[in-house]
Amino acid sequence: MSEEARKIARILLTEPKWLILSHVKPDGDTLGCGSALTCAGEKLGKDVRWGGADPLPQLYSFLPRAGQYRASGCQPDDGRCVITVDVSTRDRGVPGMAPRIAVDHHRDNEGFASEINWVVPEAAAVGELIYEILLAMNCPLDKEIATALYVSLTTDCGGFSFSNTTYNTIRVAAELVKAGAVPFEIDEKLHYNDSPAKINLWGRCLSRAKKIGSRCALSWLTRDDFRETGADESDTEGLVNMLTHMSGTNMTVLVSEVKDCLRCSVRARGSASAQELAARHGGGGHQYAAGCKLYMPLKDGLALLEEELKSV
Repeated sequence: MSEEARKIARILLTEPKWLILSHVKPDGDTLGCGSALTCAGEKLGKDVRWGGADPLPQLYSFLPRAGQYRASGCQPDDGRCVITVDVSTRDRGVPGMAPRIAVDHHRDNEGFASEINWVVPEAAAVGELIYEILLAMNCPLDKEIATALYVSLTTDCGGFSFSNTTYNTIRVAAELVKAGAVPFEIDEKLHYNDSPAKINLWGRCLSRAKKIGSRCALSWLTRDDFRETGADESDTEGLVNMLTHMSGTNMTVLVSEVKDCLRCSVRARGSASAQELAARHGGGGHQYAAGCKLYMPLKDGLALLEEELKSV
């Protein structure tokens, strides 16, 4: 067990009030970790709050304590110990929030927490680290905690098929199943519960997918696509991974025209770096999964990305 896990455990065991923060546009890793920590805190008799800048997507409404998640406005005005999970930079958390502890696995983490920044890029999901913290706190694992952490792991490593999956990922997953997580039930809720609006939105994206150069793929969604199908932005989660199914692709990009910007999701395989592409435009992430925003018309953004992808 790492010394960082022990230090974090000591702090959390001492503090009576916690505030757990997930990142913007929350995914399964940040939400699974937040759910698990919320459950654990309650088991330990703590006063726990959990939230983030953006709403919790309907896809993850089955997570334990999902109903306690609050978007924005969750200020620690009563002296709470603030801990961020899977948040790489200060602006991906909640504006104005100063965490005491940050637990993350992004290589480009800014180290913005005031006391402990535990960043392990080799971890496939932050859930691996939260699992270690819970062990250090001697918090018994039950089905709720195990389910939440299993969601963290399986969503961030593509059902254990992505190259970031390690021996430790599989080992922790096995312990979670032993503690009560049921892979079949979780997979049903994650992958067989889509709305017609989401299916129609994905159809539009996939129908536009095209090969760029010899190794890349690109597709996009417009504001009209969201409006006409009745889908929302959270319905795009996982969609960029479908583009990686195109034969011979090492990098794929999905561009979504939302609000005042173009939100770009990037995935990479092999030696390609999604993080490198996203960083050129002020974004970040992992080598194999990253994102950024472009502030320009859709036509211009697609043209810019096409040129960049031709050199990958």
